[in-house]
Amino acid sequence: MKPFTTIDSLADGSLYLPAQLKGLDSFDQLDLLRGAEVTRCCIPAAQRSDLAWSACLEFSSGYSLEITSSSTLVRGWDEYGTINLALAPSAVSDGDKVGLSELVGFVVGQISILRWQRDGILVDAGIEFRSKHGGEAFSAVAVDTPGAFSISFPGGAPKNWQFPEDEYARVDV
Repeated sequence: MKPFTTIDSLADGSLYLPAQLKGLDSFDQLDLLRGAEVTRCCIPAAQRSDLAWSACLEFSSGYSLEITSSSTLVRGWDEYGTINLALAPSAVSDGDKVGLSELVGFVVGQISILRWQRDGILVDAGIEFRSKHGGEAFSAVAVDTPGAFSISFPGGAPKNWQFPEDEYARVDV
């Protein structure tokens, strides 16, 4: 995907940095993952879950979701991270990747885009999955390092998000 996000101007004058989607016409198509179990989650071997540039989730439904992030300058030195989502109807090849067992067995119930807004800027900064049973969640949210994001696991607190967790709105898809 593109290393930066196109900035849209909204009718009220706000600037919107949308998530980039590949293999999806809209967020609504993420509904294909609802009720599916995570069978595998992997990141490149040289990366960490709290500072990753790429992650791939594979689901029992046969779909895979690749997550990346982009960083875009908006005004002066103000730079914001957005989330990129690529949905494919098959598994992604291994390559030099390591598995993250913390997500295996997680059954997706609710999916939300984590949107940050302030000073006339809206940013689709992350994605959150809530479990079908029990309400646990995991997320992938842009961090301060350009093009990187952090994965938060069920039962764990978010790490390194670009802004404090309570500044993000959850927009259900």
